[in-house]
Amino acid sequence: MRYIIAGGGTGGHIIPALNIAYALQQIDIEAELLFFGTERGLEKDIIPGRGFNLELIDAAPWDGKSSLKNLWYSVKQVKSAIKRFHPYCAIGTGGYVSAPLALAAPIKRIPLFWQEQNTYPGIATKLASLFAKRIFLGFEDAKKHLWRGKNAIHSGNPVRLNLSSKSRRALRKELGINPEMKTVFLTGGSQGAVPLNEAMFELVMQFGIPDDAQLLWQCGKKEYKALAEKTGGLSQRIALYPFIDDMAVAYGASDLAICRAGALTLAEIAVAGLPAVLIPFPHAAADHQRKNAQSFTHSGSAVMIDQSDLTPALLCATIRDILNNPKRLTQMSEQVRQLGKPDAAKQIAREILELVKS
Repeated sequence: MRYIIAGGGTGGHIIPALNIAYALQQIDIEAELLFFGTERGLEKDIIPGRGFNLELIDAAPWDGKSSLKNLWYSVKQVKSAIKRFHPYCAIGTGGYVSAPLALAAPIKRIPLFWQEQNTYPGIATKLASLFAKRIFLGFEDAKKHLWRGKNAIHSGNPVRLNLSSKSRRALRKELGINPEMKTVFLTGGSQGAVPLNEAMFELVMQFGIPDDAQLLWQCGKKEYKALAEKTGGLSQRIALYPFIDDMAVAYGASDLAICRAGALTLAEIAVAGLPAVLIPFPHAAADHQRKNAQSFTHSGSAVMIDQSDLTPALLCATIRDILNNPKRLTQMSEQVRQLGKPDAAKQIAREILELVKS
């Protein structure tokens, strides 16, 4: 079958689209996929780099009424591609890149499917909810914010995390860190997060690493050199990386994560069963990272610290409170694992295929 897919601008929309595409290829060996993207989005490099065809359109972020003209022009571009490619269905994963697809597919009478990662959906997803045969939600709470929630189901977010069956001790050895020590994993995402890096550096300077633990620290490429110089002589218990390619190993080696509250990060730690201290990015659209984090804190899976409240002392105390309480750490791990949906991508792909065939 032929599929068209749109979701871009940021990795938070691109990666789910790719994971759904991979799952479709596994169950439909004759799958042909065409992605839509823009010159300005990360998808321009990521999608072709993964071996998929990408057609560029002129979609742009929503900026009030002046954006209507742009939207209709990009809808025409998608309609033209549909006419040439003859897809069996269309799949969107949110963001401004996918908005034209939400209109073009129903106009061309192509079955529309959607995947929303966050607890609070964006405009593109709300628009798609009017027409989609199925909306796959990363969080159940998102359903109440849709313009039409009749066809929405909670599938979880599609992630590709090849968890190892090796012990935590063995995975620590792979990373070259002490296999016997409790491990705190700090990650601000692939690019790093300056406020998190700064808070952790000051924590180490003022208090040392809490509770005789060690720190596995993905700081991002931009800050790596400066942090490596500043932390080089501070402690043997800091393993600083600009980027960790295999996040499954990092999760599996760790007892506690310090991270943002992006939808995919939360989906991954849930599948890995890793408790977390969540520090939501305060400038996320509609404050969706805070809402994502709250869904985890309500279940007892994580603790949240607002960035405005983030201090080295508070972060240190929070880490100590969790690591010094093995029972609490175990309970948090059990709770977060219950939120995990390791087969979300396969479930989404199967249902799309079944509904298209029917």
